[in-house]
Amino acid sequence: MGLLRTILTLIALVVLAHVALVFLGFGPENHEVVAAVFGLGELFEAPIQLVLPDRGFYVTALAAAAAYLILAFLLGVLES
Repeated sequence: MGLLRTILTLIALVVLAHVALVFLGFGPENHEVVAAVFGLGELFEAPIQLVLPDRGFYVTALAAAAAYLILAFLLGVLES
């Protein structure tokens, strides 16, 4: 369970890094690492886009990060 919580937390950090890069005006063409963060961010935000269609980028990205952090928190509660 601890490994799963760690993975969910890292996914939330990738989504937040994607939000920060978009806010700062970086694009995937800037660097390979930035392109990887963009690709992973879009992949991890896809489930939330099904739940919240036609919403803005920041709404779906922050909702995805919150959902992954809530799942990690609930796994921690269930573990104890």
